[in-house]
Amino acid sequence: MLKTVRKELRTALSWKVGVFVAALLVLPSLFGTVISDGYALSGSADFFTLVMAGVLPLIFPLLAVAVYAVPFSDQLSNRYLVYTRIRIDIRRNLATKALANLILAFIVFFLVAFIPFLWAFFIEPSLGVINEYHQSRVSPGVVAVSPSTINTFSQLLAIGPWAYGVGYSLVLGLNGAIYASLGFLLLFLIPNRFVAIAIPFVGYNIFNFVFGVLAIPQFSPAIVFPFNLTQFPMWVPFVPFTVLIVVALGLAVYVHRNTHRLDVLL
Repeated sequence: MLKTVRKELRTALSWKVGVFVAALLVLPSLFGTVISDGYALSGSADFFTLVMAGVLPLIFPLLAVAVYAVPFSDQLSNRYLVYTRIRIDIRRNLATKALANLILAFIVFFLVAFIPFLWAFFIEPSLGVINEYHQSRVSPGVVAVSPSTINTFSQLLAIGPWAYGVGYSLVLGLNGAIYASLGFLLLFLIPNRFVAIAIPFVGYNIFNFVFGVLAIPQFSPAIVFPFNLTQFPMWVPFVPFTVLIVVALGLAVYVHRNTHRLDVLL
């Protein structure tokens, strides 16, 4: 299984996907650095917040699905899987692709957070690109706030920057993997692949709006990007994450049990 998963991962990393992933890894840090001149930043943690709180939280599920599920949808459209089921057990084939999707999305979104972390906490301070975070612009009357109290997950800064960087990157990687899995599984259940790909993105934004209206934004899917909210206990972001896991597992079980009856595989 692991050998076939590695082969699938190599196949999935086409030049188009490579360009997309490279842009996803580089652009947030670049954009955050460019716009940093207009902000009064108090340190590396504040700069990291600026980098991660840009466009990424708005289209996160769409990006997660785009890494693997979007290219994979072409295989369903041209009925590639239908033709290969004579040579390869269809359930084993789907399990391989589902695992490759999970692994690739996790790695990509781990790096989406980890590379900006390295840039904000280590590389940029050594280069001094943003002029020592413009600390002189902070009003003298403002009381300094500990970075470990800024937002959810920053509690890890009390342990050390590496605990924060690795810990948050793991959380974002896991969430990216779940959204990618939802998009992947929905491709087997919804005839229109564009609708299937869009559902995680639409659901994400609907629930963000609903929980915002209910004044409990800490339980919205967007809590994985907690940078514009006050700090909550670190267990809070795992509430919507657990719900997503349950939904993904339910879809996976349904697809597994109905593999030989799904229209896209007949």
